[in-house]
Amino acid sequence: MPPHVWACLLVCAVLCVSGQPCWCLNFECLTGECVSVTHVSDFSDDCKNSKTNCTHSETCDFEEGMCGLEVQHTAHMWARGSSLTDPGLPLDHRGNPAGHYLYVHSENGEAVTAEISSTPFEPSESCMMTFYHHIGLVAGELQLVISSNPSEEQRQIWIRTKPNSELHTRPWIRSSVTFGCSQEFRVVIRGLIFNSSDPTEVIAFDDLSFNQGCVKAAEVMHVLSSGPSQFDCGSGVCMDDKRVCDFTPDCPHGEDEALCPAQCDFEAGSCGWHEFAPADGFAWVRSSPAGVHADYQHQAPPRDHSTNTSTGHFMFILKSRNSFSQRALLQSPMFQEAGSDCTITFWHYNAGMSVGAANMYLRIEGMSSLTVLWRTLYHQGNFWQPVTVQIGRQSRPFQISVVKLSLGVYDGVSALDDINFHNCSLPGAVDKCLSPHSFHCTQSRACVDYSKLCDLTDDCGDETDEENCSSELMCDFEEGLCSWTQDVEGDVFDWTHVQGPSPTPNTGPFKDHTLGRIDGHYLYIESSAPQEFKDTAVLVSRPFQPTPPQGHLLHPPCVFRFHYHMLGKHIFRLAIYIRTQSSGRGRMLWVRHGNQGNLWHRKTLYLNSARPFQILVEGTVGDDFTGDIGIDDLSFLGCVPYMGSLPSGEASTPPPTPTPTTVTPHSCLHSQFVCGTYGECVSQSQVCDFRRDCSDGSDEKDCVMEECSFEGGDLCGWNLHSPAPPVPLHAFRWQTGQGETIHHGEQYHRPVNDHTLATAVGWYVYADSSNGGYGHTSDLLTPPIAATGPQCTMGFWYYMNGFTVGTLQVFIKSGNVTQEVWYETGNQGNWWMRGEVFIGIRHNFQVILRAKRGISYMGDVVVDDVAFIDCAPLVLSGLPCTKHEFACANGYCIPHGNLCDFIDHCGDGSDENRYICKGFRCNFEFDLCSWRQLKNDSSDWLINSERMPILRTGPPTDHTSHSSSGHYLYLESFFPLASGATAQIVGVLLSHRSRDCRMVFYLHMSGEGAGTLNVYLLTSSSHSLLLNLTGHQGNYWIRQEVALFSSEHFQIMFEGKVGRIGKGDICLDDITFSPGCLLSNTPDLDLPTTPPSGSCPLGLLQCVSGGCYKADESCDFTDNCGDNTDEKDCGTSCSFEHGLCGWKSSQVEHFGWNLGTGSAQKIRPPHDHTLMNENGHFIYLAATPVGLKGDKAHMRSSVWKESSTTCKLSFWYYISHKATGVIRLFLKMQREVKELWMEQTTMPVWRRAEVPLRNLRNFELIFEAERARDVSGGAALDDLEFNDCTRSTVHPGSCPAATDFVCNSGGCVESSLVCDSKADCSDTSDEMDCSGLAGSCDFNMAEEQWEASCQLVQDQDDDFDWQMGRGRQLQETGPSADHSPDGAGSYLHVNSATQQEGDVARVTTQLEFPASTGVCYSALWFHMHGSTHTGTLKVYTVGRSGIPLQMWATSGNHGDGWNYANVVLSNPLHFWVSFQAEVGGDRRASIAIDDLSFTRECAMGGSVTPTPATCGPGRFQCVHMPACVPEAWRCDGEPDCSDLSDEEGCGSEPPTTPSLPTTCPAGQYPCAHGPCIPALLRCDTVDDCPGADDERSCPVAQCNGGELVCEGTGSCVSHNRRCDHTVDCPPFNSDESSCDECPQGYCLNAGICVVGSNGPMCICESLWSGNRCQVQQKPPTPTTASVIPDPDTVVVYTAVSVAAILLAVIAATVLFLLRRKHAAKDPRLIASEELDTSACVWRGEFPDGKSRACSAFKPGWGNNRRPRISVYPWREEPEFSGMLSFSNPLYKGSRRSAD
Repeated sequence: MPPHVWACLLVCAVLCVSGQPCWCLNFECLTGECVSVTHVSDFSDDCKNSKTNCTHSETCDFEEGMCGLEVQHTAHMWARGSSLTDPGLPLDHRGNPAGHYLYVHSENGEAVTAEISSTPFEPSESCMMTFYHHIGLVAGELQLVISSNPSEEQRQIWIRTKPNSELHTRPWIRSSVTFGCSQEFRVVIRGLIFNSSDPTEVIAFDDLSFNQGCVKAAEVMHVLSSGPSQFDCGSGVCMDDKRVCDFTPDCPHGEDEALCPAQCDFEAGSCGWHEFAPADGFAWVRSSPAGVHADYQHQAPPRDHSTNTSTGHFMFILKSRNSFSQRALLQSPMFQEAGSDCTITFWHYNAGMSVGAANMYLRIEGMSSLTVLWRTLYHQGNFWQPVTVQIGRQSRPFQISVVKLSLGVYDGVSALDDINFHNCSLPGAVDKCLSPHSFHCTQSRACVDYSKLCDLTDDCGDETDEENCSSELMCDFEEGLCSWTQDVEGDVFDWTHVQGPSPTPNTGPFKDHTLGRIDGHYLYIESSAPQEFKDTAVLVSRPFQPTPPQGHLLHPPCVFRFHYHMLGKHIFRLAIYIRTQSSGRGRMLWVRHGNQGNLWHRKTLYLNSARPFQILVEGTVGDDFTGDIGIDDLSFLGCVPYMGSLPSGEASTPPPTPTPTTVTPHSCLHSQFVCGTYGECVSQSQVCDFRRDCSDGSDEKDCVMEECSFEGGDLCGWNLHSPAPPVPLHAFRWQTGQGETIHHGEQYHRPVNDHTLATAVGWYVYADSSNGGYGHTSDLLTPPIAATGPQCTMGFWYYMNGFTVGTLQVFIKSGNVTQEVWYETGNQGNWWMRGEVFIGIRHNFQVILRAKRGISYMGDVVVDDVAFIDCAPLVLSGLPCTKHEFACANGYCIPHGNLCDFIDHCGDGSDENRYICKGFRCNFEFDLCSWRQLKNDSSDWLINSERMPILRTGPPTDHTSHSSSGHYLYLESFFPLASGATAQIVGVLLSHRSRDCRMVFYLHMSGEGAGTLNVYLLTSSSHSLLLNLTGHQGNYWIRQEVALFSSEHFQIMFEGKVGRIGKGDICLDDITFSPGCLLSNTPDLDLPTTPPSGSCPLGLLQCVSGGCYKADESCDFTDNCGDNTDEKDCGTSCSFEHGLCGWKSSQVEHFGWNLGTGSAQKIRPPHDHTLMNENGHFIYLAATPVGLKGDKAHMRSSVWKESSTTCKLSFWYYISHKATGVIRLFLKMQREVKELWMEQTTMPVWRRAEVPLRNLRNFELIFEAERARDVSGGAALDDLEFNDCTRSTVHPGSCPAATDFVCNSGGCVESSLVCDSKADCSDTSDEMDCSGLAGSCDFNMAEEQWEASCQLVQDQDDDFDWQMGRGRQLQETGPSADHSPDGAGSYLHVNSATQQEGDVARVTTQLEFPASTGVCYSALWFHMHGSTHTGTLKVYTVGRSGIPLQMWATSGNHGDGWNYANVVLSNPLHFWVSFQAEVGGDRRASIAIDDLSFTRECAMGGSVTPTPATCGPGRFQCVHMPACVPEAWRCDGEPDCSDLSDEEGCGSEPPTTPSLPTTCPAGQYPCAHGPCIPALLRCDTVDDCPGADDERSCPVAQCNGGELVCEGTGSCVSHNRRCDHTVDCPPFNSDESSCDECPQGYCLNAGICVVGSNGPMCICESLWSGNRCQVQQKPPTPTTASVIPDPDTVVVYTAVSVAAILLAVIAATVLFLLRRKHAAKDPRLIASEELDTSACVWRGEFPDGKSRACSAFKPGWGNNRRPRISVYPWREEPEFSGMLSFSNPLYKGSRRSAD
């Protein structure tokens, strides 16, 4: 018997004697039971739940890894598996389906050998190994082998070959093996499978243990030198094993962190990260793209993240076989603890449509629950993405695991790389803290900042920084709200107390901050329903005492700390407030907006208050449910609780007595502004005019700033005008904001960076579309601006991005008139865009920025960097203008380059006067001017006003007048035009002699499909591209300037190309050629000269009958041919049976006049008027498939030379009762356009109109028809007849113009043609009395006397001089004689034979003429003969400033004869006249002048700026311009003065709602002295209250029929917004009142009340209108001398008339609701010729109810009303015979169709 057995028996005997129950080979449980010592520490509870100390036994249950077992180098490995995910057993040994064990199996039935060995053991005689094993239905063995060191001799000590006999009932078999070995040894566990038909059958073992007789080899040294729980660093250094894997290297070479590094890029190994369940064919595997088998390449990223190469390593999911439920679990090493700031970062790759989700968990030792740290779902993109995960303070050992599940459909790439732990180590121990603001931890001896004390976070690592803290000042929400309370008054809902993740996915935290685990608590706001956007939850602290003064040494500062979590796409705002009263928010201390990531953030706020205070934590809901915000660990430090209550109002302590301010003495009048500092006086008109008139600038202090970047949230004087305060919580409104306040997802709706700084901290103003409803608006309004200068422009940058972004508009409000001047709508892309609005000279106005919400929240309207540029009014310097400046008539000086650019820089229009601006100009207000459409393109340029009718693209105003009624040229870009379609226009032929020739035009190209604009210079030999622009250029008019030069005659061509997307525009306006651009006197490049036909001499035209007539004999109402050839194409009398008789209809309008016949089934007349049958012809307006209200069609005559005093035009017209519209007749003369006749009354009969024309010269007649409602036509004309229009005997005073010269023979001659050395009277009487005309000269004098006699002087600064000539001075090219009748006189000429090309000779009058415009004429005769390279002759006026203004020019060969020129001379200053000759390329050519004359008006001068006489009684004097308008037109809602002053001061601001009783129910208005009435009756112009107070304090608003005047906003509410369950008219909700009933007495004057879906509506009797039939209409007055129904049609239509009367009630209502007021007045017309007073007989009354007296047609500035027609202002450029083709007022391409 061995000695130890004897010893055991001896001990047993002693124990038995002593009464112990268990003998020596048993173990006594705490319960007294005895079990065999072989069952101690074998993972079987033989003591029945009694705890056993097994710390001195080596055990392993494989739950946390491999327990140090080492895998041997065999072809197969033991795998660590789990019953849930791996083949084999349903449970581990202890019956846990999630438990782990080691197993080996054969996947394909082949032989498998796997070995794993223990750590080395010291030699032992009694080492016992206990384990549990399982052998499935396989042919194999499980062996135990001892391997000795160092001989490596192996000895088998145990083997099992048969499968478990009871696999289902006893899957695990316990085995215990006792052995000994005299050498250091290892135990090798070897599994062998010889063959297997089932891959799910395994050999496995679990719950391995070695008893105390098995001593690890390393422990011998530990026991001897280190004692228990020590780690050997090597080299004799030992340390506490609790410091292993704590993120701090304690061993000299970091051995304690070697198996758990804080940084891992997987290049050298897996760093302790391992797959925890590898046996299911779905596992995390370390590899590189190059190392992955080709079959699995699609499962790995193409590159790693660390090296960005295919050879770099990472961990990725390898799926080697399919199974319904597979799990890959990547587990980190076990870490001992982590510091409070610990985070982990890594890069994740998760791509593929079936890649599935991945979760990261925190597992804490001793806790069964797992905490989710991070989660990703589905495909995230084919790239590496960074992830940051917060660990926080962990005081117990923990592990990180990454789990990925596959339900059999995994297909994708999932990988991890570059896993790094940051700030996870605890602070190190130091002997002394260096900072006085640090706390020295008691045990760890670390130093932490004072502000981290008592903040509910263990920063020391020993929790001593959290000792001795007041629980009243801290709250971790583990036990409730502590001393914090929910606000009960000022918020909408409450903070929610929660444990674990917030309930909504993708928002809120996974864990709290205090514990960093799933079982911790915190507060959060739930952003799901029923919460709405911007609802708030407020948490209120307890009161605290006032804080000590800042810098107080004896008292620490009062500090508030908290942690917040803001994760979600629609996070909005978390804010901290401090208040000193018991209600309200108080003052904001801190705010944070938007998604801040899945992290808890710490914030420290230093508090300062002189009064007791509370802290408020406010969470605000975002605009969707993913907006949860969490808070945790709220704590105060250095703050003292206050035991009282905060006051409810202002403190009762009297305020400190203000220091009296010294008022600077002043002597300013009551109407003057007193400057702040020095008491200077300035006019009130100088306040807010962008000029600092006060030395301290106080006159501009309370005004809108010139430049505003909105930085710091400053609105710079802009005011929120709408919605009016108090602004509802969820109202759509303007507000300032920053990019850093954006919550996640909102970056797609408003910009992350502002425009000023281009950073997220920069500010802008925006209207948040998360609020409000579709169509809601918000207005920013400037304070009143007193005055602006002529070039004032408002520039700004806007950002409109989003699928449903709304509209941004700019309005100018003057008095009660508001005009839209800029507009943009819809998605404009993810970038800032510039907008610009021209303001010009204005007085007393405001600018409105209006945002309109789209149909959803996706897209905000944002504005930044608003600047008023060059807006200061002009100031007279008192100095004369320089030679580079133009002297305005009003004394101002402007740069010469600003002359004639269609912008009134002077402020009085003198720089744009048509007599000053002699270049070729076109503003497209009436036609194409001298531009021509080309025939070989695929589309046409069109003329339009306002925006495009379908997409509303294009500018809201033209550039000329900056109004919506102005016109411009545009290229239509939408259907049916295809991408690439071109439109081309070409200008006049310009001479190669042009010098300093420039073309200036204004361009508007906006929209993503704006297309391309090309500008070409065309010659007979080349096409040169001058300008190419493609795509969006800006939503404003942009000035373009192109220099023009060519050695050949040339033309300019504009070519527009339609873009790829039919949403955009190309618009042109105000094309100007500088005076240096000379007109060629040769035909166009593409129009060869056509030789005259017939037998008529040169200069005469052929009559059909064979005779001849002069060109000036056509269109004069005289049949000179005898067959009417000279009159037939002039637009003459016409029955339309044989065509249009010369009347020309536009081919480029929405719809037009058509020649047609009658039709009883159509809208047009059933028969004509001439023949009275269906075969007779007339012209009519056809219905079109598309169209808009306001579309116009025009038809015009040619220019008639002159008419008699008895001339009349009669015609028959028809306006169908099936359509509504207006017919007008306009008279167009050189200087003005007048409306002569108008009719809009429908009647299905032909009616006659007769309009007197009187004595006129050079005039056209234009018929205009306008749609009033829809696409219908319905208007027709027939039998146009001119009566008594032929000129005969002239009576005194009957000439067309009062200034005409009356010939002795009775004819009339224009005054400018008198004494011009050309007889215009048949009796030459106009050339008889011509002596004494200043400046006139015939040069018939001695050569040395001409300068003195003619009062001319040679210029000293030119190149050579003019010379006197007689006879032919130059062979072949000079004049053979002067212009005198006998040819014996002299002339003035230049001899270019000795000069160089470009040399100039100049002669100037010595006589200075007084300033005048358009009244002084100079006639001269010139001779220019030679080649096409003959030079140039020019005439200038030269003002005192020295700037020459070109009045006339010609160049080239004009033939061997004298040519006549009559030049109008103008200059706003006193001026001289200069005649300049420039040498051409042919030095043989001659230039000569003769018979120079000036009209008498030149010596008298003329008014440069019209000054009206004093306005008579009943007329209003325009404030800022010289004009008068009827007093009745003041404050009528329409601007009549061009400066809008007649609409100023009209009380347009909504008055304050009177204080009235509030006892009436909603929707009722309380009368002051009577009952409640329906609010619908408020402000409807009808007195319903006894004292009429329902109509008091009502806003002034011009509303259309069916609209309500909204009291609260001062605007109009449309009919379709009534009774829509949305209140639009506070405070009495009138738009939602009486929606289901007719109020008593609602409809007046026999009107009938009908209740519809939009509330009650009145059907009025004839001649009554208004919402309540309260407005009596004036009966229509005939506007003709006679309106005679056709007698033959009266009987036919009697029945129709009766039927119409029966429907009058309904028809009248519809008509009045849809009819719009058409004003025909505008004071900006040039003074017209006087009309015959008999015109009053037929003029009558306009549809707007304003009487037009005869005085309205007398000459005078502003007395002529501007007609509402597309023909203003009228063409001012010179007419060029044979080059100007007719092009009617263009609106749009013609859409002809039968009606």
